[in-house]
Parts: sequence; structure tokens; C-alpha cells
Amino acid sequence: MNQPHPISSRQNPHFKRWISLLDSQGIKRHHQCLVSGNKLRREIGKNPGVSVQEILLPPSWNFCEDFPYQSKRYELFNSLFQELDVFGTKEPLLVCGVPEISSMDLTQAPNGLEVLCPIGDPGNLGALLRCCRAFDVRTVILLRESVHPFHPKVIRASSGAVFVQSLHWGGSIADLNTAETLKWITALDLHGTNMATVKWSENVRLLIGEEGVGVPPFHFANRLCIPQNHTSIPLNATVAGSIALYAYRQGLSPR
Repeated sequence: MNQPHPISSRQNPHFKRWISLLDSQGIKRHHQCLVSGNKLRREIGKNPGVSVQEILLPPSWNFCEDFPYQSKRYELFNSLFQELDVFGTKEPLLVCGVPEISSMDLTQAPNGLEVLCPIGDPGNLGALLRCCRAFDVRTVILLRESVHPFHPKVIRASSGAVFVQSLHWGGSIADLNTAETLKWITALDLHGTNMATVKWSENVRLLIGEEGVGVPPFHFANRLCIPQNHTSIPLNATVAGSIALYAYRQGLSPR
């Protein structure tokens, strides 16, 4: 078994690249992401669809773990490893390739259940992607306002669902304000049709607004009302979106 290459300097070009993977710009530039967490790391390592390119080890890590053999190994000094181990796992980190995400033409009709997402908070986006996978959303269309889906916090919050959920880019939320685009969008809002009573179409492009901002005042084809509880505490975007996905599946179920 190959011994890991030691990394001891913050000026090391590899370390500079890994540090950049903690934000969206670095992920876009290098087409790589960081994966942490024992359970998630093991699942990702066994997924043939995920390219595990490098393994970052804390000092004196025991090599009994079965890592993908083709991956390069690096052992980092403790202070450097701690900078990358933002969740404090003290366990190896994977550097994985980020799959290509193509753009979608939103002037075309939806095909099945599609979710439009401008969510900038990594934890919220990760939780939403996990729900989308659970409810078999055909694709999630990430708007320009969204955090990168392979941000470390998104990966962790999604429990790895980001690696298996179909994803597309969709431009800015401002770009939605055209007649050709709005006619296909159902927006989740504070006011509109009660989603419990709506007759769902099989092909739906559902816009879930950003936390605290909601959706813009465009003339969407449909607006669905976000359910409110008896205490009048507003639901966050992820919870409201999950309820909408559940309502969609229930609405299509045979009665």
C-alpha cells in the first residue's frame, strides 16, 4: 500500500486548492468538493458514480480502512487538517470530482416534477435536496442565487443525496420574469391556492423561494399557499417545500 504524501505548509498548492473547496467559487474553479463524516465517506467511497480523487488524512491515521485504491493519499499536519475539517470529525476527508451540471431551458414545459431553487443557505439547500430525493423529484433546477450544491455543508445536510439527485442550472430568479417562462411555474408563496385542495398536474415546475425573501411578485401560472400552523410561526423554505412535495405525491396517488 502506498504511503501518504506529507503536507506541512499552508503555501503548498494542494492545500491552497483544498482550502478553496470550502466556498462555491473554489468548487466551480476546480470541479472538486470535500466530503466528510464517517458514514457518508464510506457510502461515497463505494458509489461507482462518484470520482474519489484524493484522500486527506489526519496525522498518524490507521490504514486499516478500505479506501479506493486509485485515490492519492495525503497526510496533513494537524493544524492544516483542522482548517479543512470544518465539522471537527477528526477523520479522513475525501476530495471528489464534481459532476457536470448542464443548464435547462425554462421556456420549455416541465417534464414530471421539477423544483426551482434559489436557496443560498447551505443547510437549507442540503435538507431540501434530501427531501427531493426522497420524493423522487425528477430534477432540481438551481438558480444563480443558490449556493453551490457541492458546498461541504450542502453535502453534509443532504446526507449525500446531492450525488444522486439530478441537477441543472437555471439562470437568475430575475430571468424568470418572462411570459414564456412564467406560464410553466407554480410558485410556493404565503398567499394563493390551498395546496391541499389543488388538482395537481403530473408535470409541475415548483418554485420554492429563499428563506425570508419568498418569491418575487411575478405573474406565475399558479401560486400555492404555504401551510401555516396554529401558532402562526412561519415555516422555513425547506419545510414548506417538503410539504408541497408530499401534497404533490398525494395528489397523484390513486384515490
